[in-house]
Amino acid sequence: MSYQNNISSASRRIMASVIVIIFFLILGLSFFRLQILEKDKYIQKSLSNSIRARSVSPVRGLIIDRQGRILVDNSAAFSVAIIPRVFPDSLYAPLARLLQTDETQMHRRARRHFGYRPIPVARDVNKKTLIQLEENRLKYPGVQSLLEPKRSYHAGVLSPHIFGSLGEVSLNEEKKNPDFDPGDIVGKSGLEKWYDKDLRGKKGVSYVRVDASGRELGRFDATRDVPPVHGRDLHLVMDYSQQQFAESLMVNTRGAMVALDPRTGGILAMVSKPDFDPRLITGKISSEVWNSLLNDPGHPLYNRAIQSVYPPGSTYKIVAALAALQEGLITPAWSANCPGYFKIGRKTIHCWNKAGHGTVNLYDAIRGSCNVYFYKLGLKIGLDFWEKYSRLFGFGALTGIDLPNESKGLVPSKAFFDRRYGIHGWTRGNLANLAIGQGELLVTPLQLAQFAMILANKGAYYKPHLVDYMYDYATKDTIRVKSAAQKVPNISGINFDAVREGMRRVVDGGTGWLGKVPGIEMAGKTGSAQNPHGKSHAWFMTFAPLDTPRIAIAVIVENGGGGGAVAAPIARKFMEKYFFGHLIPRRIIKKEVPQEDIAIDSLIAPLDINRISPIKITIDPTRGNNR
Repeated sequence: MSYQNNISSASRRIMASVIVIIFFLILGLSFFRLQILEKDKYIQKSLSNSIRARSVSPVRGLIIDRQGRILVDNSAAFSVAIIPRVFPDSLYAPLARLLQTDETQMHRRARRHFGYRPIPVARDVNKKTLIQLEENRLKYPGVQSLLEPKRSYHAGVLSPHIFGSLGEVSLNEEKKNPDFDPGDIVGKSGLEKWYDKDLRGKKGVSYVRVDASGRELGRFDATRDVPPVHGRDLHLVMDYSQQQFAESLMVNTRGAMVALDPRTGGILAMVSKPDFDPRLITGKISSEVWNSLLNDPGHPLYNRAIQSVYPPGSTYKIVAALAALQEGLITPAWSANCPGYFKIGRKTIHCWNKAGHGTVNLYDAIRGSCNVYFYKLGLKIGLDFWEKYSRLFGFGALTGIDLPNESKGLVPSKAFFDRRYGIHGWTRGNLANLAIGQGELLVTPLQLAQFAMILANKGAYYKPHLVDYMYDYATKDTIRVKSAAQKVPNISGINFDAVREGMRRVVDGGTGWLGKVPGIEMAGKTGSAQNPHGKSHAWFMTFAPLDTPRIAIAVIVENGGGGGAVAAPIARKFMEKYFFGHLIPRRIIKKEVPQEDIAIDSLIAPLDINRISPIKITIDPTRGNNR
């Protein structure tokens, strides 16, 4: 009995010892996990109660022209942010009064981003308000003042449609991009938007000590800070002095001009008028300024060079000529008689020259922009071939320029006409109208400049681009913006030569004689596109020199009248400045400049562009003025 009791007692001691050992093993393993394996995790949790990570915004990249001149820079600006979990509800009203901002908006932002991350509630705060806030810092727990970069423009710099604007990141943008934090400033339009990721750089982190109320007590440990990375600089193709001159040529007009280098596709100048001073929309924007821009009848926020779509008028006769030549429907010698009018069924339509051009071949028809010749040619081509070649030359498609919100324009097809007018609701008159660049056809000035480049290079072209290269501060590398050569397929060089010869004659005594640069052999084509809201739009496209092209241009002046009288001189002056550095004095010659296009208004109803346009933009100006 005693022996059994001793065994039982020994077993209990062993069991107790095992339990104690297991307990200490568990305890030891727990200490090992907490203090060794997960040390960093719990140190971070501990620090988070007294240490706060502050995001440090990088310096946004600069925008620089070909001559190395800084066009878009940064300046210092102050903003005020709150930490929603720390900031008391009772202080929203007095803080809103101090900052002269909307209290309801502050509440909404705080609820949306409730946490310990600072949420900006006022930007571009003046020094007086900032000093007043700092003097009363103890009254406003959870309030921070932040130093932020703000865009600045050097003297004489405008071009808001090229550079674009910045704005606070939207909730939708936050959801799409994990790199964005509430209150971040990002590109909203222009180059600022297209190259936002490059310009923005990378954020840094700075650690600061805080007390229980969230008030900052100073830096924690500078060795833990992560410095921000400077955004990449954009170096443009253009010499900005040429851009300024181009803008001066179109003051007090509505329209656009695009000049590019046909050897690379680089944009030499891009003008959209009316425009506005980009300084008006940097930093804090007053509601009065913004409403005045939105309600301006000239729609200055709208980039006409890439967004507005217009009938191209007689400039598009070159597409019809190339289609007919390439399909073997005509030769340059094919002629047609122009008595000044043309009959389609029971309808009589007139050439712009009511006296008639007589019997003309292709060269004469291009030189004199004979409507009757191209009415007949359009009927000979047919809609399918016309559409095919329109698309081959890039119409009805994006050029891919490095700017957002580009429009495709419209190249109508049989399916389009069937939908619009019914299967038997459209006639041969529609096609005749298209052949002279009227009717439902719509193009952008950039697309026409690209077409001029294609003609200059006899089929070769490059994607239009504003940026030549970027400089990366992190790697110290230069990143070239490449634009590979492309080729319009299946177009004979002989056929390009034929239309180029006709275009040479346009500026050598033809409808575009006012676009001729003395001493430079060049080619061009005028156009006057009718619209239902006033005088015709004036067009001119050109390239020069003829054999070794260095520049291609498209100009449109809305409601300008004749392309030869209004648009051609603008292109000529820019080329004089481009080639010679100055304008060439010209003798005053009294000579009538024709308005080339008379559309078949009696056969085709006016186009309601709002029903068919594929454009999606923030600001929707009156489309009639943009045709």
